[in-house]
Amino acid sequence: MSGKGFNIVSTHENMRLCIIENCIFIEETVSYVLGTILNIDLKESKSFGFDSSAFSFNQKVQIIMDIKGLDSQELKQLKTLMNIRNKFAHLSEIKTFDDLFSKTKVGKEIKRNFNEWYFDKKGVADIPKQNHEKVYRLCFYLLVHNVIEILMKIAGEHMYELGLADGKKEFIERLNYELLESLKTIDGGKKYISGILDKVVNVMKK
Repeated sequence: MSGKGFNIVSTHENMRLCIIENCIFIEETVSYVLGTILNIDLKESKSFGFDSSAFSFNQKVQIIMDIKGLDSQELKQLKTLMNIRNKFAHLSEIKTFDDLFSKTKVGKEIKRNFNEWYFDKKGVADIPKQNHEKVYRLCFYLLVHNVIEILMKIAGEHMYELGLADGKKEFIERLNYELLESLKTIDGGKKYISGILDKVVNVMKK
């Protein structure tokens, strides 16, 4: 991790509010990435904007998960964040990570993922139980940070491919131009072919 710290926007004492505020930031970032990839103005978009007709957080994340190039852990991290957000946002009884782990089926998987990603084989066994909630809050911050990195990677790779595609196009156009110019010098008496090539070159220059 870089020295700049976590990519999070909220450390609110209330766990539910902390999770929702960070996930709002994630949703906005997901929308930005999708808008960039699909060349969509978010202010005008009915699907990826933020009005009542827009896709839900889950739907936007699912679209991101459909993008090729994500490895299995990255997909699992996106899904884990989505599951945490859904449980805290929609179930009033879920106020802590202990509630999440003990009262929901998906909670056991989330806890297992936290232990796998952010601990050694001992997990939290050596940490006093009264500190577990703070530890899993830290795990959530790490997860948010990881998801932001995933989204930035997707956006970065798209911009790289876009630049690469533009570079290839420019190279091919230049190569074609030089090829046509060289063809014109072959058997210079073939004015008919030369005339056609001139027209093609003029079109390519526009």
